[in-house]
Amino acid sequence: MDTLGDLHAALQQVCRNHGRSVPTRDRTREVASQGVRSMLVLAGFDPLDEPLLDSLRTEFLDFYANHLVNETRLMDGIPALLDGWRKEGRPWGIVTNKPSFLTTPLLRSLPLPYPPVVVVSRDPTSPPKPDPGPVRRALEQAGYPPHRSVFVGDARGDIQAGQAAGVVSLAALWGYLARADPPERWGADGLLRSPADLAAWLSRRDPRPEGVHGKS
Repeated sequence: MDTLGDLHAALQQVCRNHGRSVPTRDRTREVASQGVRSMLVLAGFDPLDEPLLDSLRTEFLDFYANHLVNETRLMDGIPALLDGWRKEGRPWGIVTNKPSFLTTPLLRSLPLPYPPVVVVSRDPTSPPKPDPGPVRRALEQAGYPPHRSVFVGDARGDIQAGQAAGVVSLAALWGYLARADPPERWGADGLLRSPADLAAWLSRRDPRPEGVHGKS
């Protein structure tokens, strides 16, 4: 999902509330995959003031939850990818660091041509990605072994989580990438320039669909 517009609007609101300059959308794009805290630090809030960041994070999420899909849409190429998987009968899933109170309404609001078989959101009782736990839970819930699955992400933490879980892990170059940490340095098992590249990658390596779990 391309959630940048609504994430940037929430950051803009917090900055206005506290008299801060608003980072550009392009700069926000570079840290969006790293979570709310990183966006707040980008806006100039003290990274060492944890009580302040906790309060601002709550403020950010309250606004974001009420303006969740003003601009959010499926990324270009994702509808065609999912439609192809529907025709093939290829299962897919989502592993995200977003909490379920955001993930669930997001999925309900967007026209997915083929629903995921599993969704693992942020669990406050266990570590998020790059810990491999969320990826392992998704595989267990979906009933697919790591060696028959692929994990796709647009952040170094995604690749680390997938590989630690024993899954082939591919970097999505159409995601929110930081110039300071290019995906060529992540050690991913492959680089994908578009969702169509993922479809081609799977077709070359797995002509009989057995399972894929990833991130839209």
